[in-house]
Amino acid sequence: MNNTVNEVHPPWYKQFWPWFLIALPGSVVIASIFTIIIATDNPDTVVVDDYYKQGLAINRNISREQLATQLGILATLNMSDNKIIVSLKSAQKIQHDYLILRLMHPTLADKDQQLKLNKITPTTYSAEIKAVSAGNWNFRLEGYNPDWRIQKRVKISTEASQYTMP
Repeated sequence: MNNTVNEVHPPWYKQFWPWFLIALPGSVVIASIFTIIIATDNPDTVVVDDYYKQGLAINRNISREQLATQLGILATLNMSDNKIIVSLKSAQKIQHDYLILRLMHPTLADKDQQLKLNKITPTTYSAEIKAVSAGNWNFRLEGYNPDWRIQKRVKISTEASQYTMP
């Protein structure tokens, strides 16, 4: 009689449904472990520790952009593979030995570049540039003494391009 019971109902570990029911929560545990590993290895660079201080400081930074508007500063950027040339125009004469150009990727801080643009002519500045991937970038141009600043969000293409910053 014992043999007939075992033939009709095999032990639980030889049946499909117990393993299926164990596999469901088991797969969730494994997925959770992978999610934790991904989250700790790739922290979000958009979030900063001192977001409150940066939020308060934005009001001070607006004055630099207002000064650039009052001075009527316009810049034309010509980008090639490894060189950038900036032509600066303004309503008033601006004398700078060099300019600072920041290329900031919206989400990947490790791709950001800060360039020192050296004077070629009284209104033209140039610098060597690392390769910039296609996509959206934030450009910020300012004098070596940061009293004015212009910035613009630009969609960069892969070939040589020209951009105008107000």
